[in-house]
Amino acid sequence: MSQTESIWIKIQLKCRTEKFYDFFRNHFGDLVNIFPQQFKSFQFVEGDNFDAGNVVLLKYEIGSEFIAAKIKIKVVDDVKQYIIYQNLDGDLVKPYKLFRVKLEVFNGASLSKVGGGSFAKWTVEFEKANENVPPPESHLEMFAKMSKGIDAYFSKN
Repeated sequence: MSQTESIWIKIQLKCRTEKFYDFFRNHFGDLVNIFPQQFKSFQFVEGDNFDAGNVVLLKYEIGSEFIAAKIKIKVVDDVKQYIIYQNLDGDLVKPYKLFRVKLEVFNGASLSKVGGGSFAKWTVEFEKANENVPPPESHLEMFAKMSKGIDAYFSKN
């Protein structure tokens, strides 16, 4: 019987959380222009904006692996600043029965256990197709690199 697992990474941000969140809320497709070596193409399949329920096709590269993913934007919460994306079809369907990504952006000062600062937390929830499939840690590495690049850009402006 398969089991849902999750892994996550938290990245400290220098830029304002609103700017970082807004990028993924409204300009997610610009990853192709900002990181052309990694993100190869982006297009809307259903809908024409980044609202919940819309579907996008994203093609990207991790290491030497080329991935095409049809992704549904499941949840967008502008108040709590989080977005949930779920893979519907494509290259991730074979190794994972479930592949869901949650991006949360928050101020550490609002959390009692964490000091000041702003953070982006990426959580990947997945269910392996079989026990030989590794956890998608390469995706967390990609999210970290992407977050640091977006943060650096907004920290300058």
